[in-house]
Amino acid sequence: MTAAEMKTRFLILYDKVTNLAAPGYEDSEITELFNKAQLQFVKTRYNYKGNQYGEGFEETEKRRKDLAELVRNANLTSSDQSANQDGVTPFGIFYDLPSEFLYTLREEITISSTDTCVNGNRILVKPITHDEYSINVQNPFSKPDTTQAWRLDFSRDLSQGPTNDKQRHELITDGTYTITSYHVRYLKVPSDIVISEDPNIPPVDCELNPTIHEELVDAAVRMAAGITDPQSYQIKIMEQKAAE
Repeated sequence: MTAAEMKTRFLILYDKVTNLAAPGYEDSEITELFNKAQLQFVKTRYNYKGNQYGEGFEETEKRRKDLAELVRNANLTSSDQSANQDGVTPFGIFYDLPSEFLYTLREEITISSTDTCVNGNRILVKPITHDEYSINVQNPFSKPDTTQAWRLDFSRDLSQGPTNDKQRHELITDGTYTITSYHVRYLKVPSDIVISEDPNIPPVDCELNPTIHEELVDAAVRMAAGITDPQSYQIKIMEQKAAE
């Protein structure tokens, strides 16, 4: 559906749920509802604990199709290393992630080494917690080596300003090689839907798979009903749990 079609569908369903008794919504308000519903949709589909079937992002074909339009690749090089390396761990380095980055799906690095047996190899990156780092960093059988690096999540670089939106990963090696490229496949933040009849503000369609546009409209209607008619909201929540 186009943004205009989603708006029309929203208004029809909203009027039906509230029996034409609720106040109307401006385009900017509908836009906000759609974008809140869209981000919520992405998060619940990615996290298996967030939906009633307990299915993660890639556990079924439907789940894969739901979010396929948001999958992106990035090949980060030395120019993507954070300008601020304060607080980095031994043999670690901070990388700035794309500003649209949301969740990691897969990650590897290409390495450079004086050891010709491993020079140019592309090896796995294992995401770990800070507790795991503390427990295993001194363990020669568990710490990073030439077959696997570690990754820790880290805060944005606020020295670049409070509006800096780039998240950071810290990659940790065993110190015997350097990283030439950091390859990340990730889910991006969905682009905002824009509902507008103003000629100076062009509408923007939903970029997610068209098969789930109706679900987003339903979710936006539930949110709107929850604001104006809590009883109707509870009914819609029950319908959603039965239909997902």
